[in-house]
Amino acid sequence: MKVDVKKVKKHWNSVSDSDWYMSLRTDERILKIQENPALAFHPAVFELIKKYMGEVSGKYILLPSSRDNHAAFAFAIMGAKVTSADISERQLENAKTISDRIGLDIEFVCDNTMELEHIKDNVFDLVYTSNGTLSWIDDVTGMYKNIHRVLKNSGYSFMYDVHPFNRPFSGEAWSEPKIIKSYHDVMPDIHWRVQDIINANIMAGLSINELAELPAVDASFWFRHDELIRKSQDELVSINDWTKNPMSALPAWMVLVSKKVSVE
Repeated sequence: MKVDVKKVKKHWNSVSDSDWYMSLRTDERILKIQENPALAFHPAVFELIKKYMGEVSGKYILLPSSRDNHAAFAFAIMGAKVTSADISERQLENAKTISDRIGLDIEFVCDNTMELEHIKDNVFDLVYTSNGTLSWIDDVTGMYKNIHRVLKNSGYSFMYDVHPFNRPFSGEAWSEPKIIKSYHDVMPDIHWRVQDIINANIMAGLSINELAELPAVDASFWFRHDELIRKSQDELVSINDWTKNPMSALPAWMVLVSKKVSVE
């Protein structure tokens, strides 16, 4: 089943000015990232970036499906040469407004993550895809072939997204897990399994370096913005304790680190 890219673009353009995204663009949120760029990442992801990339200053980093662009801002603040690519013009416009205001030099490109047709070959030290990217990708192998294409030799691909083990469940916090679909029902809802993601990397010619399965670190994983702002502090305490919130027994996030290795 092929996605309608025009509908995907329309959807992300429409939600770019939603309350959720507006909450991610407040002066307070952006100032926190300016003061501590690590806050744009899951703590374990930031440690993996340091492990494999070392200092990112001066390195070329591409963020396909850049969405809220927090990671793009963070990499640029740390001195990287950043290209932010997204299918949504409105997402990029909103990000550029912030980037210009705080004095960051980020290149913004409207592009389909599966194709990256406006991105040159063999340019990037790191391609970083984050939460939500896989939710609309219907050709995960094609996506990774193009990620392989735009990476330099010995460049890294980092995938950070919701762990596929969550997809069969309805996911209500504080409730017993409720299965709503088979783990193996990939389509039509674009629910990639762990094997699909790993095999797509391999088929694209990327070498797998490390797989990490991570817990949630705050309550935002469990609730939409409109729900989160209505919750009391008491309701959010211990939400990531699986003995109290059974759904948190599952890994929340998956990180896959792979590398473009030249063949002599």
